[in-house]
Amino acid sequence: MATLKPPTNTHRSSSSHSPSPPKAPLKADPTATIADTVVFQGRHLVTIGAGTVIHPRAKFYAYEGPIVVEDGCIICEKAVIGAPPSSSHSPAPSRPASTTPTESGASTPEPRKETTTRISYFVTVGPLATVEPGANIHSSATIEALATIRRGADIGAHSKVCSGCEVIAGGSVAEWVVVYGRGPGMRRKRARDLKGMSPAVVSAAQVSQTALPSPAPAGKVIEDARLMVLQKEREVLGRMLVPAAGGKKR
Repeated sequence: MATLKPPTNTHRSSSSHSPSPPKAPLKADPTATIADTVVFQGRHLVTIGAGTVIHPRAKFYAYEGPIVVEDGCIICEKAVIGAPPSSSHSPAPSRPASTTPTESGASTPEPRKETTTRISYFVTVGPLATVEPGANIHSSATIEALATIRRGADIGAHSKVCSGCEVIAGGSVAEWVVVYGRGPGMRRKRARDLKGMSPAVVSAAQVSQTALPSPAPAGKVIEDARLMVLQKEREVLGRMLVPAAGGKKR
């Protein structure tokens, strides 16, 4: 009667062995807070700016080019910046003129062009959000949970991509615009009209015989308040991540 024997140790070790992915070089400001479980993979440099907080299990894939995260950003849990090799676009079929023949007559496709993924100052990237290679997110923008920013997309300053929305590859979102709804979503401009003085302010100015303050854009007042809250949130997160999640300050 034939019996099945377990594989030998040699066979088991050879079959289970797989090369580990390359660890991306990291340049982090000493004031940045990065959790220990953050993943950095790829061959290009990942730069983290001052005061930036990166939550546990966030992933940075720098296979197609460098990743730059400027000062004062928050990258939330399980957010993905870049793309792993398996999800990268496969190169288009090479033309005869753009291929390099080998000795066996086969052609080698041209290497993919290097592209930089940039997240500017004071940007928040929510949990499970994805920012693909080549995307450019300008200062003070907000990418909410489960949102997807496709390759080469440009997100304007002070704009907001709401939860579950997607910005198509090469697409752009203007400054101060909110993208909401599922998929590509709908867009509306944030209020930036001048806000008139309230009666209480006018009365106080008359009593004190002082000039009225110049009106401020309503949208700017709200945005300034949001950035102040963001600063406080970043400070609290920086203190919480280090002792609770085993994070480390770099």
